Amino acid sequence: MLNRGVTLQNFTIKDLLRQAIIASLYVVLVLIFHFVSFDAIQFRVAELLLILVFFDKKSVVGLTIGVVISNLFSPIMLYDIAFGTLATTITLLLMLLLRKWPYIALLIPSIINGPVIGLMLYIATGAPFLLTTLQVFIGEFVVTYIFGLPIYYLLKRLNFENIYFGE
Repeated sequence: MLNRGVTLQNFTIKDLLRQAIIASLYVVLVLIFHFVSFDAIQFRVAELLLILVFFDKKSVVGLTIGVVISNLFSPIMLYDIAFGTLATTITLLLMLLLRKWPYIALLIPSIINGPVIGLMLYIATGAPFLLTTLQVFIGEFVVTYIFGLPIYYLLKRLNFENIYFGE
């Protein structure tokens, strides 16, 4: 039986390069849009890259690494590294499970990040939990659903998989 999971043995040099590029793009987008990438009201533009999991499940690696590196620049770095990475890991795993239904899967980042990052901001800064949860949820929803879902369908229609894999 073939192992269809993501393991290091399944990674080619091309895969590793793709993951490095994805992580780099994530970090660059967070840094360019730093003013809206952290705090309670956030529209982390880099989260648009989450749609890559629909095209390649291995992109979980690059996205997670990108989140960890990006959170090194957070004003509440240690909290953001711990909570942000946890939220991203849960989000991406659930998105992989639901990838056949992108219109549902792209709700997951908002559903997970809202309360996890809301809790992080409450613990780290004393910000009101419910308010920050709602603010993070809305920001995540705008980026990953309002913009991300149409971009996903556009990429699908343009055969992004062929471009991405160079076939």
